Order: sequence, then structure tokens, then C-alpha cells
Amino acid sequence: MTLNEMKICADETLEYFIQTMPDVPFSKDDIIFDFVKGADMAKRALELCKKHCPEKIINESQQRDLVENIFANVLMGREKSVVIVRINTKVAKRDFKRMMFHELMHIFCGKLEIEGEHFIDIYGCGHTPDENPENVIYDGCINAGYVVWTEFIAQYYAVKLVDKKIFGLMNILETVFYSLSEVTTDTYELSKGSFSMLCSYWLNCTDAKETILKLDEPDFFINSNEKHGDKLKEALYNCLVLLYNKLQEEKPWKISEDFINDLGNKYVFLVTMNSLFHGVAPVAAL
Repeated sequence: MTLNEMKICADETLEYFIQTMPDVPFSKDDIIFDFVKGADMAKRALELCKKHCPEKIINESQQRDLVENIFANVLMGREKSVVIVRINTKVAKRDFKRMMFHELMHIFCGKLEIEGEHFIDIYGCGHTPDENPENVIYDGCINAGYVVWTEFIAQYYAVKLVDKKIFGLMNILETVFYSLSEVTTDTYELSKGSFSMLCSYWLNCTDAKETILKLDEPDFFINSNEKHGDKLKEALYNCLVLLYNKLQEEKPWKISEDFINDLGNKYVFLVTMNSLFHGVAPVAAL
């Protein structure tokens, strides 16, 4: 895609998003797409934050990630929000549209997830200033749960409403296994995104409910007789059921502190068991 084609596709995706999602809390004029060369992503993001969301902090690690890895990122302001996009002429149109829908879902959820406020504005980013171990663990679970949730819900709807593919778990089994292999303490932050992607595709399967229930069978997906296999299956089942039930709600993007904490705890248990299953020391799971 040329840069001009990327711009047209972004605008078309925004229009499609507003037509498709219910009660969208923004108009076309409230969203800015800013296209940048990879090397300039961090510098431009800082400039845009200063203008549209001055309260947002982008630390040095995030700045490096913007330059080296991130294709698109949301800078959500109280009035206007920006989707900063890396210029990439090799990206396919369908992939690009799915990515733009994903980023718009972040804005949609951020503005609607909890009484019109942003969850992070109320509960913080998961880093307790004191050293009380209980508070640190609790906030770590809040942080882990929120990252998993936001990436999951954004990708779930992007796959559902952009790809619109009909597939069963067997069609994506290799992808699911690969994503699960990345959900260990070795991969740290990458693990949250990998697990979110795994769940977003699994729960888009036509046989999602059936296959989740089949995790109770000893030989399905992972052999329960393998070391830590039974506990890993239990952890995966608990996460998938929690997310599946959330999607059955009228407005699944609405979240609470209890839900995010529950998801965070279940995710941490999963990372621990999957690390043991793959022979990785289960430390720093948060």
C-alpha cells in the first residue's frame, strides 16, 4: 500500500467503525491519523501527546518500542485522540484495516469501559508507590489483567468485524500453540499480548464453547498426564471461560476492578503453570 492508500483505508475503517459499533463515543472529527516514518515514531508521539493528551507519559522503554516494534499506537485525549501509524508500504490492505479497527477499539473501550472514564485514570497503571507486598501483588494483577483485557477485546472485535472469517479451532491450532508457547516468564510483556491474541482467535471460533469445555478431556489440546499439563489446562480453561462469559454481556467492553483483578490473577496462574510446563522458572509473572 502507498501512503495515500493507507490514509484512505484508515478513513474508510473509521467510517466503518462508527457505522458498526454501538454508541460510539467519538465522531470522525475527533480522531486524527498521523503517519510517521519508523525512526520518528517516538519523537512524533511525544509532540502529539503534548498537544492532545499532556497527562500521558511515554517512558524511555516505550519510546524505544515505538521506534523498533510498534506499527500503530493510540494517544487518547479527552477531546481528540490520535492514532500514530508507522508508514509501511508492504502491509496488506486487510491487515492494515484490521489493525486500524483494533486501535479504534482501544479508544472506544477507553472512553466507555467504566462510567465514561478511563480505567487507568481511576485505578492507576498497576504500580503501587508503597512497598506493602499485598498492595504490590494486587496492583500487579490489576496491571496484568488490564493489559490482557485491552489487547484481547480490541483484537477480538477486529477479527470478528474485519476478517469475518469462519473457522474452527483445528484451523488455527498451530497459531494457538505458538502463541501459548510465548506465554511464559521468559517473554515478560510479550506474553500478555500473545495470550490476548490466542484468546481473541480462539473465542472467534465457531466451536469456541465446545472446545473450551473439551479441555476437561485428558487428551484434548494438552495431555493431562504430561508434567503440569493438568494444571495448565485448568488455568487455560479458567481464563477462556471468564472471557467467554464476559462476551455474552450486552456491553462486554464495560469492566470493573473486580473483573480485571480476577482476570489478572487467572492470567498470572496461567503464566506460572505454562512456564513450569515448558521448563521455565516461574518468576516475575506480573
